[in-house]
Amino acid sequence: MAALALLGTLYAWWASGVAPFTALAYVLIAVPSFLMVVSYGALGALSPRRADIARYYRRRSADASFASTSPWLAIVVAAVVLEVVGLALGGRSRDVSTLSTAVDHLLVAYWGRGLLYLAWLAIGASPIYRLWLRRRDVAP
Repeated sequence: MAALALLGTLYAWWASGVAPFTALAYVLIAVPSFLMVVSYGALGALSPRRADIARYYRRRSADASFASTSPWLAIVVAAVVLEVVGLALGGRSRDVSTLSTAVDHLLVAYWGRGLLYLAWLAIGASPIYRLWLRRRDVAP
């Protein structure tokens, strides 16, 4: 597992140095995306016959209610409102900080692009890792 984490970190560091909006940049986005979908399918998560996975997600979401999700919904709504206000003010307002302007500051530095790319890879790999752990625990 440590080797995969190291490989992902090196991949993110290398891929974040590629010029944006080039064919290579698109390929470097497509490769991990494709691998994640294939891994997800290989673990059986896309199969309608995997009742154990369906039960797992139903059990995890059983306690979800509007009261428990409303703080997250409020954060999402606030972020969208701030983005709209920031765009209405010309898109580069110093008075209204938006998520896109904060990310723009991170994307200027090579290390910032690398960290964001690594975070993107980690977020995509986390459900696959959980499924892999679950399959390992369930396997005879």
